[in-house]
Amino acid sequence: MKLIMRLTMAVLVPAMLASTVLADLLVCSVNGDRILRFSEVNGAYLGDFVPARTGGLDEPQGMEYGPDGNLYVCSNDQHAVLRFDGVTGAFIDAFVPPGSGGLNSPGDLEFGPDGNLYVSSYGTDAILRYDGRTGAFLGVFVPSGSGGLDQPAAITFGPDGHLYVSTWERMQVMRYNGQTGAFMDVFVYDPTNLYPAIGVRFGADGHLYVSGGLRHRVMKYNGVTGALIGAFIPAGSGGLAGAYGFEWGPDGRCYVASYAGNSILRYDGTTGAFIGTFVASGAGGLTQPGMILFTPRSVTGNVTLEDYDPTKVSSVPVTLKVYKGGQLVRSATLTLDANGNYTLPNVVAGTYDFAFKASHWLQVVVRDVVVPKGGLTGLNVSLINGDIDGDNEVTLFDFGGLVAAFGSVPGDPNWNPNADLDGDGDVTLFDFGILVRNFGAVGDE
Repeated sequence: MKLIMRLTMAVLVPAMLASTVLADLLVCSVNGDRILRFSEVNGAYLGDFVPARTGGLDEPQGMEYGPDGNLYVCSNDQHAVLRFDGVTGAFIDAFVPPGSGGLNSPGDLEFGPDGNLYVSSYGTDAILRYDGRTGAFLGVFVPSGSGGLDQPAAITFGPDGHLYVSTWERMQVMRYNGQTGAFMDVFVYDPTNLYPAIGVRFGADGHLYVSGGLRHRVMKYNGVTGALIGAFIPAGSGGLAGAYGFEWGPDGRCYVASYAGNSILRYDGTTGAFIGTFVASGAGGLTQPGMILFTPRSVTGNVTLEDYDPTKVSSVPVTLKVYKGGQLVRSATLTLDANGNYTLPNVVAGTYDFAFKASHWLQVVVRDVVVPKGGLTGLNVSLINGDIDGDNEVTLFDFGGLVAAFGSVPGDPNWNPNADLDGDGDVTLFDFGILVRNFGAVGDE
């Protein structure tokens, strides 16, 4: 399918003649079988995030960060969805194995409101659904050809919860029920401006934006009715040649892949006015840039380990579990700095519950935390000391554990580091004092 999912150069050339923590811009090189990384600040090439053919990557198309903080990529000619470490780019696995559920030439993917993964199967004219945690095939969400679906390219869930699908050759955006997959309507049909219809995104203003590849433009449509509003980025603005993937960056500006220009162009995020070339043509060997994505921002904060030697907090690992919709989506071990500060990278915008737990401290759960696109700072917690046996309660069992270790130091046969509640390297009456003070306390579940 290599020539089908591309903007053919032979056609393009004549057409051209007529958070506190910075994100990175990731760009798929369609014919280079790699994902390049560029600075958010100045567009400088920072190296390959995913080197060519890693994990068998073959014609990368849509990509998205998952709730687990890792990167998921449609490997078009491999008929698979690959997963890469969201920080290092290292290959993890074929999250959706080649051909699973009949997947053929995946064009785009998105994690839905239910936490599952939705993938456009370009070669079978269908949208498939997979378990968002395991990658197991859950079934065909939009059946082949439903409502006239033909060559589905990009997909997105709208503010109304429904699924919007751009169709490559039919110059349409189709809408499907976000819960059942039933065909609703042809939301946009615009043969004048959308040939082919590629990227599809809702803006912060609630309107729908679609890139028209060989029309070299990005169009804007009413987000409720689908009515044409106008050209957000006019044809060829700033030298745009082959409008492919586009995204609004953390700075609010709009970034567009110029497929034939081998570059990334930057526009005003509200007016669409051209600002300048962000990634120079061919930077880092970039050829045929397709879909683009900014890495998610971080969640940062502070963990107070109560009643503990403050000079030793950086040696205590803190387990963080992240839940979305009641389901565990991510586990991480936080390393605190000398002041108890932590950073959890690559947190996709959404609402989560964060559960913090350390060895002999009670768990604290911070619920319904809204993480915006720009990341979140100041998610601070204080953990109560005294849970020697790790059952998330301070009870007589912990008292027994402390008695058994009383008077011990490291190297003694009865030494128990969890009984050294204050971290002074000795189980003493000071530890008893902490346990007595917190006796009966119960951690969050």
